[in-house]
Amino acid sequence: MNISNIAHKEHSRYCEQKTLLMSNLQDKYSGRPAAVLGGGPSLPSDMKRLPARCLLIAVNYHALHLCHPDFMVYNDQPESDPELLEAVKKTKAIKVSSDLSTNIEFDVPVWTGFYSSNTAAWFALWLGCDPVILCGMDCYVGEVKYFHPYTKDVPSFYYPLDDHLRPWIEEGRNKLPNVERLKVMSGPLINIFERYLPIYEKVAA
Repeated sequence: MNISNIAHKEHSRYCEQKTLLMSNLQDKYSGRPAAVLGGGPSLPSDMKRLPARCLLIAVNYHALHLCHPDFMVYNDQPESDPELLEAVKKTKAIKVSSDLSTNIEFDVPVWTGFYSSNTAAWFALWLGCDPVILCGMDCYVGEVKYFHPYTKDVPSFYYPLDDHLRPWIEEGRNKLPNVERLKVMSGPLINIFERYLPIYEKVAA
């Protein structure tokens, strides 16, 4: 038996039965703020500026180093990454993925884009959240890629910035529901979507 088959069998043991339908979650949190949490170096400082009662939506497992998110969104199959696999097994967050480990069945068309962050943004907007604030989305700019220790070398580290922005520009603007509610706390995406400013910063300005 090869490693992938072993991982798949282990994966199937902890996969929980789907209990939610995506179609039933539309506008469930209408008007409530949400933060989509990436893993870039800016995440810790970005999170300090979030509004109260913010739903926390982790992109993959990085934000689990800082908080207990309400949802965890991932596009990759967990068995492809030991750290993701471990996070999916242990997290108390509601898992959102096209993978079998999801707690939410994708019974409506979901824009998954190219990155898990694309899926997470779509999901937050589908929930009716307003605003939806992208945090820790540094698009691998700079020498330090994540806010926590990370030793793996992955191809996306070497993509030009335009490649990271392209899904948001070419598809996101058209496929994200109510895209006007999407805001950006910091990083390169502020050149595509409106920048989020906490109320206290607006008053100071």
